Amino acid sequence: MNREKVLDKVAQILSIGELIQCYRQKMNLSLSQLSKKTGIHKGTISKIEKGDVKRPEYSTICPIAKSLNIPFDMLIELHAEVDRRADTHMNVMEDAIDRSESSHLIRFIATKFLESPSDESHSLIERLFKFTSALENEQVKLILFQLIADYSRSHGIMPYLARGLFQVYLIERNDFSRMKSTYDSGRYIVQYANFLSTEDRTAYYYKLGIHAFNLLMYDQSIEWCLNVINEADSENMYYVNALGILRDSYYYLKDIEKSELYSQRYLQYDLPHVRANAILMTALINAQKGDTSLAIDQLRSFLNTCDEDRAVPALNQLLRIFLHEKRLDDIEQLLEYRIPLLTCNPYIASRLAEYNHLKGQYFLLTGNLDLAMSSLLESAHLFCQIDQSDKEKESIGKILKGHLHNSAVLSEKALEELIKYFDQNGTDEYELEGLI
Repeated sequence: MNREKVLDKVAQILSIGELIQCYRQKMNLSLSQLSKKTGIHKGTISKIEKGDVKRPEYSTICPIAKSLNIPFDMLIELHAEVDRRADTHMNVMEDAIDRSESSHLIRFIATKFLESPSDESHSLIERLFKFTSALENEQVKLILFQLIADYSRSHGIMPYLARGLFQVYLIERNDFSRMKSTYDSGRYIVQYANFLSTEDRTAYYYKLGIHAFNLLMYDQSIEWCLNVINEADSENMYYVNALGILRDSYYYLKDIEKSELYSQRYLQYDLPHVRANAILMTALINAQKGDTSLAIDQLRSFLNTCDEDRAVPALNQLLRIFLHEKRLDDIEQLLEYRIPLLTCNPYIASRLAEYNHLKGQYFLLTGNLDLAMSSLLESAHLFCQIDQSDKEKESIGKILKGHLHNSAVLSEKALEELIKYFDQNGTDEYELEGLI
């Protein structure tokens, strides 16, 4: 059979038997030769080809398909129509995931699993949820949890609609460059929050609270964290950490009275991170109240004893104080502090971005435009990574204004650095013409 006829026949295939026969003939293999290649009796292969086996086992057709180079998706789509058992679909799905098959095919198989007539919908969706939760591949988990949410919505299975959407949010929020849109999708789940377990609902409110905090939406952060306080047991770590976020959110809103109130409640927990955070916040509050001398002493003392990941907020507050008071010698000494390599989450990225922004301001004050540009571009890059576009623009604006203020022309090297930055970060909102 020539190639054109084989291809025409493939397009008309309606069964697994026809598919196997077509590819066997395409490879010019006899039944005996295929049997020898696969270890499957030629009589079994013959019966499958003729359609005498109405529901061939997946474990039987897989080695045949592999030997004949039959596309996996073609095999699966035909097999799913004849074997609708949930256990078979689960085995096929595990195989597809191991093979790193396309998201479309994995979703197709999972949908067939949920449509299996052998079990009722609730037990099937519960089984798929447990299976998905145990996976390590985040992309596959996202596909399956989204399917769970979609299927639950169309079938009115509200607890799994809520749980599916919550798990989708937890995965998507790890893409820090989309923090604003992910936060909006996370807020949407609140209408289904009562269908979550108390444990999941508490976690949901807390995750939204810290998410809003990292987006500088302090009023909304307070709202979510108050839900945690109302929902959780006082020994729950979400409850404890929500107190800390409430304290910090009120601080950044300049409501010092409420910040100190939640600080006192937070300090009731004798935990290392609580004690360290309390020392830092006490100094920040003193600075906010205008007692900068005390704040400086406390912050310097804190830097001598704190963990590396808590040093940056203290450095930032000292930089703000020294910049405000034009204490340039103190800033120069402060910049000798070694910033550790930190695992970047949105909170740390935001503080590191702020540190580079403040450092850039210092270099502008001292007329070192090259170092100012380097620091401010790093600041802008970090703000871009966590979807804080307004802050990113502020850092870029400092570069341009700094050159104008110093009556300096952007050098060719500086212009190249800016263009490189825009290319890497997809930013095209700035007009540089006239500044060269």
